Amino acid sequence: MKKPILVSLLAVLSVLLTSWGNVGHQTVGKIAEAHLSKKAKAAVQDLLGDKSLADVASWADDVRNQDEFKETAPWHFLNLPLGLDRQTFDTQVQSLAEQNVFSALTQLEKELTDPATPREKKIAALKFIVHFVGDLHQPMHISRKEDKGGNTIQLNYEGKGTNLHSLWDSKLIATQGLNYEQFASKLERVRPAKIKKWQRDPMMQWLWESYQISSQLYAEVDAMKGRSIGKEYYEQHIPVINERIQQAGIRLAGVLNDTFK
Repeated sequence: MKKPILVSLLAVLSVLLTSWGNVGHQTVGKIAEAHLSKKAKAAVQDLLGDKSLADVASWADDVRNQDEFKETAPWHFLNLPLGLDRQTFDTQVQSLAEQNVFSALTQLEKELTDPATPREKKIAALKFIVHFVGDLHQPMHISRKEDKGGNTIQLNYEGKGTNLHSLWDSKLIATQGLNYEQFASKLERVRPAKIKKWQRDPMMQWLWESYQISSQLYAEVDAMKGRSIGKEYYEQHIPVINERIQQAGIRLAGVLNDTFK
């Protein structure tokens, strides 16, 4: 009886920790594809063959419960207490003993650029990078440990039960009624000056942005008289989600352009 119980627990854990949902992650990949250099496009095609960045964007979630990749579960998020200033935030992120999305991405970028890395490992590193750049732009993946990134904070969105994490993963995105290609088409056109700024920002800045947003989301929930939300919440927050996905796509392109230059 123990094995079925373990399998069930792993399945639940997988649901709890996924981010952006397939549409969000595929949109990040699609936006990145539109901003790749010629060299980066060629390198990506060499590694992925007929697969696109959008095609592999959710691969890291798909394999996380496989024995070969079970160690990657903590790579999708980063936990910190609320109320940190920027200097303390940077220090704590860099000194975390447990593996997290920041340490994973740092290592994966090294693997992708190291000529000694075996081809199959480079392919996996690329797929992980595509996913984790998306993950760290999902605010609830840079958040508190005690509520599992908002997973235990129950809400009622438009008459249906959900939680704060799932709301930001997929529920608000789904309300737009767009598939990933339509979503990417809406977001992929970005002013050159903004592209340069976003790609110039270090990874720590990406994390800090998510931390600031998740801190605000926690504060909003704490201030709610009830836990029922709807159109007003959607209209207030969907621009934030759209910008985070837009930033993730542009920054992913920057990472790959720099890696394969």
